[in-house]
Amino acid sequence: MLVGHSISNACGHILAVDHDICELLHRSEAELIGMSYTQITHPDDVTWNASLVDKLEASGGPLTIRKRYLRPNGPAVWSDVQVSRLRSGLDEGRLVGTINRVDLKTVKLSPEMLWRSACRREHALRSRRTELGDDLFSDYAWLILLQFYKAEAEGTCISLSQMSFRTGCREPSLARWLKALEEKKLIDRFKSKVCAGQLTSTGIAKIEKLLEETSSD
Repeated sequence: MLVGHSISNACGHILAVDHDICELLHRSEAELIGMSYTQITHPDDVTWNASLVDKLEASGGPLTIRKRYLRPNGPAVWSDVQVSRLRSGLDEGRLVGTINRVDLKTVKLSPEMLWRSACRREHALRSRRTELGDDLFSDYAWLILLQFYKAEAEGTCISLSQMSFRTGCREPSLARWLKALEEKKLIDRFKSKVCAGQLTSTGIAKIEKLLEETSSD
């Protein structure tokens, strides 16, 4: 559920925030202005949240971060935050965030459990390819999506060369697969040597649904 938008400076200190976000966080606008996003992020999520924001130096975004926001009264609240870094104009470097509240009733597994499920699915696929061969069981599209999902969950970037090495797909073929996945609106590709791209919100939702369905495999 869309809550609202925020604007922060290059270092992550809030410059402007919608009223609905203030209500979500149980804080006034005056209180939030000037605060760093790290001050309102759950301690267990700060490190990887910061590493994801650092990715924006290379990509500009957008990227989606699932995190818990702290509230002075009441439990932390899970949200999906789509963040972009402006690349030109007077506002160059500023961070723009779009916050969507996550209904945990619709989420069967925690982010960590989803990551572990992704690792299991990757291991199973690699084992099948080793035993039965790539000619029939390459499944590059799914393996590529898993690499993007794991990278996002771990707060890291994955380059084209790293993706090629981890999937066993040569870069010319990999580029074609990435184009096809982008056309399906599952990923956004970046023109960057250090970051090949990221999953879209649609891509994340679809992959997590599949991971939830196969989590007990």
